[in-house]
Amino acid sequence: MARALVEQLPDECLVYHSYPWLRADRDDRGSTTLREGEADFVVIVPTHGMLVIEVKGGVVAYDADTRGWYRQLPNGSRKAIQDPVEQARRNLHYLEKQILSLGYPGRSVLPFTYGYAVAFPDCEYKGPAPPGTEPVIILTARDLPLLDRRVTGILRQWSRVAEPPRLSPEDLVAVQRGISPVFQLLPVLFRQVEEQEERLVRMTDDQLRLLEFLKSHDQALIEGVAGSGKTLLARAQAQRFADAGKRTLFVCFNKALAQWLRSSLPAAYADRLVVHHFHGLCAEWCRKAGISFTPPKDNADEFWREQAPELLLQAIERSPAADRFDAVVVDEGQDFSSTWWVPLISINAGDEKGPLFIFYDPAQNLFGAEAGTLPILGAPFQLPTNCRNTRAIARTCSETIGRPIPTRGDAPEGQMVRYLDARGRDSQKAAVGQVLDEWIRVGSLPPSKVAVLCPFRQERSSLAGLSVINKYPLTADLKEWSRGDAVLFSTIRAFKGLEADAIVIIDVPAKPDPEQFPVADWYVAFSRAKHLLTVIRQ
Repeated sequence: MARALVEQLPDECLVYHSYPWLRADRDDRGSTTLREGEADFVVIVPTHGMLVIEVKGGVVAYDADTRGWYRQLPNGSRKAIQDPVEQARRNLHYLEKQILSLGYPGRSVLPFTYGYAVAFPDCEYKGPAPPGTEPVIILTARDLPLLDRRVTGILRQWSRVAEPPRLSPEDLVAVQRGISPVFQLLPVLFRQVEEQEERLVRMTDDQLRLLEFLKSHDQALIEGVAGSGKTLLARAQAQRFADAGKRTLFVCFNKALAQWLRSSLPAAYADRLVVHHFHGLCAEWCRKAGISFTPPKDNADEFWREQAPELLLQAIERSPAADRFDAVVVDEGQDFSSTWWVPLISINAGDEKGPLFIFYDPAQNLFGAEAGTLPILGAPFQLPTNCRNTRAIARTCSETIGRPIPTRGDAPEGQMVRYLDARGRDSQKAAVGQVLDEWIRVGSLPPSKVAVLCPFRQERSSLAGLSVINKYPLTADLKEWSRGDAVLFSTIRAFKGLEADAIVIIDVPAKPDPEQFPVADWYVAFSRAKHLLTVIRQ
């Protein structure tokens, strides 16, 4: 039967053999039962329509008294088989619903001729056709040499018009979509991120060597590219000092980073390891020493850069020597003004010879010549390998600063960085909502993995006045974000030193602007995203 169909039908015809189907049927009680079936042949003849053929090979018999169908076995006994006519009818109606659903959504009738037939390629028959069938739809051994004509003839009989309409190219696409729907296994975003994270959390050889290096040194400069693990290693070194009985100061530039570091430390370090951002350190020590610490409304930058470290130095001189620290660890050293190092050395009980580790990345210097001057502690130890970001994001960071940033050999490639253009506040807002929906609703990422970064505070951004976007709450509170209660909104500079699995950057120009949005800001912003990064440009 298969050979006759393939050899005799024109090349434009489609023949499906042993087409399986499974359908969920509901009974009167609302319960669902799965019903399965298999069409022996589904034949698509573009000039005439679709014919479903049920084939019963071998010696087949029909008992008119019981209306039962049987197969004659070699030993002379009979074996009951399913009614081939009913099988053909059931298979056809399943396919009819399937094609309407997937190929012609919204329609109730197929726009071409379709029907069914039964075939007994090893038999002939005599007498009247069984109830529920007609001789015209019964194929037997003598029909095999004429099968092409018999198929088209049967379809003419099923046609409601004089001549079956030809299937258009669109009809053929719709039929194939219904019969052979595209079954796609789409990777779920949150599992992609989880799998990538498992590969990124392993330490590099550089990091392992550095940890050994730190054991035998009291002072060191550690220079590393974004994503090389500087902050995690700085925290590990601070904990090591504390474990050795040293009262340790861990100081950074970014207030949000200090908050995160403080919350991530085990409670056992509460008395031995103090975490501050530099200006918070200045304010606290001045308060304890009784020194007024009031930033002016005007010229605040000069106060934070010049006067704050002077006031800190005064507070250190007034405070008991016992309040000083036995070791100091600095992260984000590239952002520290040259005037800040004097009080940081003075706050160390060992002064210039006291344990001091400084972690930094010159490419992340956001304050130009005002910062970046470091104490002389010997040649810096290099951390050249990015081990936080996917290759795609690390490559984007590399292109931004114009120099190569190596990645680990087993680092995941990740998704390409995506750039969207959205002019105006409404377009930016709509684009952000679309991205959040894709990541959170479709991709199942929790809000605690997603952050929106902007060069400006929210009140000056395209999301000004919004506490919710596309049903997703926004927050500037790191604790609320870490609990998964909301998506974080932060400025790029405030988020420096932190990271998120998925970041969308908004309200940025199409390319770096030396005045408004220089290369260092791009680099910092891009490197915060570990796995997914979308940039929405104005």
